[in-house]
Amino acid sequence: MKKILAAILCAGLIAVTTAGCGYTDALAEAKRAQNTTSAAQESQQETKPKEIKSTDYKNNLDGLVDYFAKKEYINKEEKNVIEMDAASIGAKQGKKFSTTYDGKNISIELYEYDTEKLNDTAKKILNEIESNGTFSVYNLPAVPGYISDNGKFMMVYTDASISKDNPDKTAANYEHRDAVIKDFKAFNK
Repeated sequence: MKKILAAILCAGLIAVTTAGCGYTDALAEAKRAQNTTSAAQESQQETKPKEIKSTDYKNNLDGLVDYFAKKEYINKEEKNVIEMDAASIGAKQGKKFSTTYDGKNISIELYEYDTEKLNDTAKKILNEIESNGTFSVYNLPAVPGYISDNGKFMMVYTDASISKDNPDKTAANYEHRDAVIKDFKAFNK
């Protein structure tokens, strides 16, 4: 009788222990699923790009440069930046950035004008751009230029892969250039 009672107790103990482990495994699995769902939700929240507003940046050349860097149009590393002779086009200051897009070399020149004190050179350059979208200095060939909507900035965007010989306006570099121009024009409007 004692053996039967011992066997029943052992069987009961094994059943309780096994059921407890199964319950613990089920709890652990539920917690793991909850953590996976939470991590996926956090990952989705992190990958949503934060809207970059130009009005969050100072209305000067440094603000424009910071805005373009945040939009990943330019790289502000010193090796990629050249201080330009802004006086040659009547600007207050200017910088040229070398970068790449879709494997193609691009240069973006950004200039700031003092709209309260435009000299004759500045007026000439800005008028040329407003008239025909290009300007020329030192009797060099004309280059395309863009003026921001607030009239304070001028940009020269150069991408050798964009030309009359390559009229595919759906190409990635055309679309990139159009996005850069759009954001440039609307800067602190």
